Amino acid sequence: MSGWVLLVIGLASLGLVGAAFVYLAYTGYRLGKAGVRLARTYGPPVAELTAKAEAAAERAAGAGLHAQDITATLERLQATLQRLQILAEAWREATDPWRRLRSYLGR
Repeated sequence: MSGWVLLVIGLASLGLVGAAFVYLAYTGYRLGKAGVRLARTYGPPVAELTAKAEAAAERAAGAGLHAQDITATLERLQATLQRLQILAEAWREATDPWRRLRSYLGR
């Protein structure tokens, strides 16, 4: 009798493992179908977004280089402006006596 009990328990276990395997296979099949559907639906837009992100990164890097050039140019412009201010002040100081003389003479 105990041999029959063990045989029934073994067959029941085998049936349970088989049923679990069938369930897992069916679930995997459904998951695979859903994955393929998602890849077909969202694959091209994701690829397009990836390409746009890479292009934006390249543009940002280029803008960074342009920003460095602009910064250097602004520094040169500021130095030139300081020189012009010094020249304008020197010109004003040089022409002050003439202006005073002209205002004294009434012209």
